[in-house]
Amino acid sequence: MPVWTESLARLHVSNIVKHEIPTPTTDGATTVFTVANPYESGTLEVFRDQSVLLKGSGKDFEDTTTTTFTVASVPDADEVLWVSYIKA
Repeated sequence: MPVWTESLARLHVSNIVKHEIPTPTTDGATTVFTVANPYESGTLEVFRDQSVLLKGSGKDFEDTTTTTFTVASVPDADEVLWVSYIKA
């Protein structure tokens, strides 16, 4: 199967996750969060309330593994984190 065919197959609607709430819920102390499925490298988007977080060292969040990410500043208990990504 050509490489581009495999790439297109990953974009099937069943592989796209939008508006997922990671675990654990925000509590004013936690900085490492987990998503329900492994994600393709470079596809994780993290939102804090209505703001898009920037990815990378020294920015708002970093990938920890293919199912976890770490935010640079602790979200308050009343803030909502949510994510979108393409499943690996």
